[in-house]
Amino acid sequence: MTLYLFLALTAALLIGLVVLLWRVWASYTNRSPEDEAREHELAALNDAQANRVSDQQLTRPLDNDSAWQTMVQRGGPPSRRRRR
Repeated sequence: MTLYLFLALTAALLIGLVVLLWRVWASYTNRSPEDEAREHELAALNDAQANRVSDQQLTRPLDNDSAWQTMVQRGGPPSRRRRR
């Protein structure tokens, strides 16, 4: 009899834990339309910054020296930005 009571109590606690975790997760992942819009704006800004190459650079062929200089610049240490 006590074994059945123990199993029922354990099952009730596990179910309660699952429900609690489900609600916490649902509230954590619930985003407002403003949050979604801001995330889309940031993604668009990141895409624009990642693809920042001028039309002149795209249309003129690179010579070996400028291609080598670009590889050296991109392979070097990151430049430090000044704080304002």
